[in-house]
Amino acid sequence: MEQKAKRFWLVFAGIGVIVFAAHSYSLYNTYFPSTDDAYLQADVVNIATQVSGPVDHIYVKDHQTVYGKQLLFTIDPTPFAAALRQSQANVARAQAQLDTQAKNTARILPLVKNGQLSKSAGDDAQGQLDQLTAALNVAEAELASAQLNLLYTQIYAPSDGFITNFVLRAGQFVQAGNPQFALIENHHWWVNANFKETDIARIKIGQSASIYVDTYPDVKFKGTVEGISRGSGAAFSLLPPENATGNWVKVTQRFPVRVDFVNPNPKYPLRMGASCEVTVNTQ
Repeated sequence: MEQKAKRFWLVFAGIGVIVFAAHSYSLYNTYFPSTDDAYLQADVVNIATQVSGPVDHIYVKDHQTVYGKQLLFTIDPTPFAAALRQSQANVARAQAQLDTQAKNTARILPLVKNGQLSKSAGDDAQGQLDQLTAALNVAEAELASAQLNLLYTQIYAPSDGFITNFVLRAGQFVQAGNPQFALIENHHWWVNANFKETDIARIKIGQSASIYVDTYPDVKFKGTVEGISRGSGAAFSLLPPENATGNWVKVTQRFPVRVDFVNPNPKYPLRMGASCEVTVNTQ
């Protein structure tokens, strides 16, 4: 009997431990929802030129770290420098013509006022002066545009970051507005974590989070919830599911939650697209 009683209490205690562990695990998942459906993101700038032309010099290479205002590559400036000189000549000519006409108009208008010349002569002189003034304004605008175009032959990095998808070669002709490669900015990182809809109710903006990047599985990064999507990932897919059919199966949906890094460590460089595991403290 004693053996049976001892066995009974051992089994009872074991079941109690299992129930307690299951309840504790359930509570932990309730207050600390987590997901491994999460991926590292960063701001990406597609580098494009504002003028067309052949690439003259290249100063960077693929995967290189660059800094804001660093020269990346140049476009052959020869035709743009020639256009600038032509615009400068046009402005000088328009200015000379305007100065000459201004002197003539200043001489004619008093004569018209004294009746020595007809009113039409004065109107003609003033009209020519107005036309030449407009022509000078156009020439100056073209000069400003030529100056900008010459500056646009030098392409600089807009911010600190990493070069990627770089395939430019010297002599390659590039079209204005067409992206040539990407710059991944390195000063702001976040995770797009796709949580189950059953976990979303307790997640709020401003809550703290723990981030583990698969690249560094033993390193814990701190994060903060910065945004929660109002639509599930499936809602924005190319072919969203159509549930208004006879064969309908309920599937738990996932909603993207943005978690920003609080303490990115330079010792552990982050890489866009890396898999992560995110746990949010909802207490």
